[in-house]
Amino acid sequence: MGLISSAIDSALESVGSGMMDTGEWMLQGGYAVWQSCSALTMEYVKKSPMAQTNAWAIVTGPVYSLSLGIAASLAVLFFVMGWLRESIDIRNNFTLENTFRFFVRFAITASLIVNSLALVNGITECATAVVGTMNTQMKEVDADGIFDDLRASIEEDDAADGGTWLAIGFGSMVGGLLGGLVIIVCAVTLVLSVLSRLFKLLLCIPFAPVAFAGFAGGAEFSQTGIAWLRTFIGYALEAVVIALAISISFGLFQDANLFGTAGAEATIVTLILQICEYCMPMITACACVKGAEMTVRRCLGLG
Repeated sequence: MGLISSAIDSALESVGSGMMDTGEWMLQGGYAVWQSCSALTMEYVKKSPMAQTNAWAIVTGPVYSLSLGIAASLAVLFFVMGWLRESIDIRNNFTLENTFRFFVRFAITASLIVNSLALVNGITECATAVVGTMNTQMKEVDADGIFDDLRASIEEDDAADGGTWLAIGFGSMVGGLLGGLVIIVCAVTLVLSVLSRLFKLLLCIPFAPVAFAGFAGGAEFSQTGIAWLRTFIGYALEAVVIALAISISFGLFQDANLFGTAGAEATIVTLILQICEYCMPMITACACVKGAEMTVRRCLGLG
């Protein structure tokens, strides 16, 4: 019976060890996807909307030309409405100084409308230049050997048998599968967030001339132009927050020993905490990237 029990324990130990290897492999697969997606994210973060040739041709084509025509009409309308609002008493308000101020404001508005694409390009190039100065090299984290401490703890435990190996191995396999899936979801979310930012930048461009037309009227009429500038600058500066989130995510947890699992007893709880600790940098980076727009708006008071 002793030989049979020893053989069964040895078989269960082999199965459990194989399951732990499978869990490590799944985490490695998830991290490989993360590396590819984060590299793609950094590539698109540094791209200007003008680099998207086909999309740029669409947003600056007939739709933009129509927007320029509408903006020209609205600028004249807002200029007249602004003049009427500020010149109720013609004898007191209709002075050379006020007239000069009205026409200077109209000239600035016309310049903004005509050169709106140059302004768009300038804002995006500034954001891209800031991202370009940042160190976006990430520290690589290898999932190989993530369960070595657990293996050593089980081997040192005299009370551990084949059932212990099987239980920890099964938990490692399931945990590795779930952890790998979580990492893959975070990686895909990362790419979707940066593509969504670029998409929103392109969507804002055709509305620039119409929004700037409000500056001709001054006061409350100019709120449309201010709102557009705040929105577009917020989207442009999202690139900085995205690059920062990806860059610092691994450095933040590198030496933290977040859940104190080093040298802990080999249990299912320790196993779960180890997997969570491994996945935490990716989850944190994903959460920061998802909230990049709100972070920029709150820090800079962009609404």
